[in-house]
Amino acid sequence: MDSTAGLYASSRTSFALAGIALLAGCGSVSANPTVDAAGVDAPAWPAEATFSSCEQYASLSVGNYNIQSDYWNQTTCPGTQCIEINKETGAFSVTQGAAPCGDKVSSYPNVLYGCSYGNCSPGTILPLPVSAVSALTSNWDFSVGGSASDRWNVAVEMWFCPDNNCAASGFPGGLELMVWLDYKNARGFKDHRGTVKLGGYDWDVWEADPGILAAGSAIESWTYMDYIIKGQMVTSVTNLDLKAIIQDAVNRGYAQNSWYLYGIQAGAELRVGGIPFTSNSFSVSINGVTPSAAALPDAGLSCAAEPPTADGQLAVSDSYVTVGPLHGYGASWTNLDPNSPATICATPVCTGGQEGAAGTCSPSFGPSALCIGGAVSADTTYHATAGLGFMLNQDLLVDGGATGADGGTIPPIGTITIPNSITVTVAKSGGSLQGNSYLRVQLTDVDGNRFCHAVALDAPIPIGQFNTACWNNTGAAATSSTAFTRVDVIVPSSAASEEDFAFCITNVSVQ
Repeated sequence: MDSTAGLYASSRTSFALAGIALLAGCGSVSANPTVDAAGVDAPAWPAEATFSSCEQYASLSVGNYNIQSDYWNQTTCPGTQCIEINKETGAFSVTQGAAPCGDKVSSYPNVLYGCSYGNCSPGTILPLPVSAVSALTSNWDFSVGGSASDRWNVAVEMWFCPDNNCAASGFPGGLELMVWLDYKNARGFKDHRGTVKLGGYDWDVWEADPGILAAGSAIESWTYMDYIIKGQMVTSVTNLDLKAIIQDAVNRGYAQNSWYLYGIQAGAELRVGGIPFTSNSFSVSINGVTPSAAALPDAGLSCAAEPPTADGQLAVSDSYVTVGPLHGYGASWTNLDPNSPATICATPVCTGGQEGAAGTCSPSFGPSALCIGGAVSADTTYHATAGLGFMLNQDLLVDGGATGADGGTIPPIGTITIPNSITVTVAKSGGSLQGNSYLRVQLTDVDGNRFCHAVALDAPIPIGQFNTACWNNTGAAATSSTAFTRVDVIVPSSAASEEDFAFCITNVSVQ
């Protein structure tokens, strides 16, 4: 929050390339008598257990959690932030921070359980209706370095949606709820709503209405609250009663029991200093079940595995797809830059690819859905991609069709426009396969430009939310007059880990 201008600094982010998208809250400057923590050192983990990166959106899944650097405000607060993640335990440390950014939050390095901006941690049971969450606690141990003049806060953050349709567009009409456990030279935002005792701690309650948070866009209009610990701050909690805090927000009318809890994050909102920040351990327990915070056994498919199956609303004959007025040849495909160190396997193997050729697939697609299974290995260049889709306006093969690069025949390819939105319905298989969490919808226009959205599956995606650089929305946006030829669901690569996937496209509709 820029206290001079008095405006909320939107913390919406889209996780680059791996598809994670996150948000962080906001605070404004105030004096706070915490002690100098300059003696805090970053941990030293064995090289084989450490993933290190200075990328803006570094990410790694460990167990049922995603750890990410989330340097979401780099444009306003330029610099370099570096993070180290223990691949065996999920502990992480921010070893280099961005340049000082005054009152503004520069980043929110954090660990995520659940879903945020359409991306989910492996095997999560969220989202769940608030009424279905009978117990929610958290254990967390962390440390913060720096000097007495630094500015930061360390907080658990929870996201709520009025329905089960919040995805890559954020949490419109919902609630962002932060629980501050430790902070320096920061205070709550915007209106003080009194104090309350919950779970053995006293809290100052702050709230900002949706109009303040809209940041010029109605889609980012949600209520913001923070519960700030009073008195002695803490750097370790055991069985912190998050359910009690949620219920207090419900009792105050800022959320409802019918709403959905989507995600729980724990991290540091960094403004100035606070380095090193280290999360030594973090876990949540929901309804008595504690997700794993240790590396999970590899549950990926082998390259020889059969693709999944599903009953859908498509009519598929060989590789030709018809669904409502949409029709054209479909295929699974892979894309791998010659300089990429990655490898990809995908089943079925189709000769048609993204050209729209009347190719063949082995094994053949089922009669009512397009299905694919496989894996994309880690790729530090982010060029490895697997995909599945079909042409949107293409007739069956007739004599005189053009010959494709693979020798297949390409019937004339037509285009469609999307007046309002497109819905792509996907059935996922394989349990907690990591690649299934990062799926994107991709539209190709008549000039070969690819617009993606990361990712609102099974719900209408407004056409204006498709972008040629959807991981940070810095590219060109699609419009209702853009002429599209093809729709795909893609699995982008991660720099840190293999992406295993198994899913089916079961329906596509244009609104």
